[in-house]
Amino acid sequence: MDTTALKRLRAYLNLPGVHFWNTVLTLLVLGGVLSSNESTNAMQLAITNVDVVDTESGVLRVDQTVVIESGRVTMLGESDTIEAPSQSAVIDGQGKFLIPGLWDMHVHLPWLANELTMPLFIANGVTGIREMGGGMPYEQKQEWQQQIAEGTLLGPRIMSLSHSVVNTLSSNEEAREMVDANPDPAGMIKVYHQVLPEYYLTLMEAAHQKGVAVAGHRPQSVSAVDASKAGQKSFEHARLFLYESYPGALALRARYLARYSGEDTSRDRIVTTKERREMLDGFDPKLFDEVVTAMIENETWFCPTHLTRKMDAFADNEAYRNDTRLKYISPLQRVGWDRDADGMVRQDPSEEGRTAFMAFYQKGLELTGQAHRAGVKIIAGTDANDTYVFPGFSLHDELQELVTAGLSPIEALQTATINPAEYYNATDEYGSIAVGKVADMILLDANPLSDISNTKQINTLIFRGEVHEREALDLLLEGVEERWE
Repeated sequence: MDTTALKRLRAYLNLPGVHFWNTVLTLLVLGGVLSSNESTNAMQLAITNVDVVDTESGVLRVDQTVVIESGRVTMLGESDTIEAPSQSAVIDGQGKFLIPGLWDMHVHLPWLANELTMPLFIANGVTGIREMGGGMPYEQKQEWQQQIAEGTLLGPRIMSLSHSVVNTLSSNEEAREMVDANPDPAGMIKVYHQVLPEYYLTLMEAAHQKGVAVAGHRPQSVSAVDASKAGQKSFEHARLFLYESYPGALALRARYLARYSGEDTSRDRIVTTKERREMLDGFDPKLFDEVVTAMIENETWFCPTHLTRKMDAFADNEAYRNDTRLKYISPLQRVGWDRDADGMVRQDPSEEGRTAFMAFYQKGLELTGQAHRAGVKIIAGTDANDTYVFPGFSLHDELQELVTAGLSPIEALQTATINPAEYYNATDEYGSIAVGKVADMILLDANPLSDISNTKQINTLIFRGEVHEREALDLLLEGVEERWE
């Protein structure tokens, strides 16, 4: 990075009366400050002598040279066969590892996400996201999406927005209107728990006819097999298999149906420690296999977001709740997180209750591994901005969770690179490092195939044809931290 530009920026940050609101906007709108020297703005860039992780084949290709022009890969091969064009800026990749930009496939964008969440994604090498609704109004998120595409806002590519978030429907007509109101065929409808079976199936039929994707929670009164057959594109969250794979699953769905249809007006919690233990102790591999088979046959993706179940399990853990990364989170959001974690503990603070939550989280990991080995397609998502899920940082945490679940490091890496590209039918553009593809990529100081945690060892980010060195990425983090000091 140009040290003169960095000094100018730091001097600006330290001027009396200059507040973070202005400095971050300056960073994002005038992003060239972060890469203002000749090499980072060059039309051609060559990364030489680098080991490239091929996320399509799973092979590490050693001592490669990658040439980038106008934001796309134009040459790729062994360094002794490719000579960097004379006009290219050159990065010596000796001893380093090149991977595609990472994707978080379950993200929520809150208030001021353009200033306070986007920098955290970029600083952590997250170059693409799937937005799952909530937070800011759709129109505001659509504006951010356009600004990022145009290059006037520094943030990850928003590949799809959830135009509609559906938790309840009162008629088949309303279900059809929900689909008709979707303004972007490339967008999606996010479903939650309470949609009743009849209206859900009408929604799915109308969405199929219009070519609109439906993803999200498996409605709690609908079986996962039926939802998969109906064409839901992805199921979120690792409780999926546990809720479906024990003898009481049918009765559980019936209780939810009674609750959401208004037949049952009690306020008793439906899933308690008792039900959790029944799911764990009565786990039925045959029922699990039925769900897995349906998901494979219908090409239903699975986004397990293990970090959400980890919060359930660790809500009473002092070290977990004092994560050093809280400095990047607003005080108001921290209060909300604390209340959520406290509420999780209050559900059952007994040793039996806490043990059940921990076992539930661990069994979810195990079943994700089994589903993956059977052939279920996995995409990495974090539920970013949910309780103790830190935007950007937590994508690396989720990759570690997937390795704990039984995926190899390359398989985990694929869930955040080539698999999301396949999800969007965009493998010709994204997901791997290959000639002709968009050159969103991360230069790492250590091998992620030997230890998945090495995805955190980001030396340089190449994004939208610009080079963001570690010092520039750290400056983004410092800016967010400063806002909350």
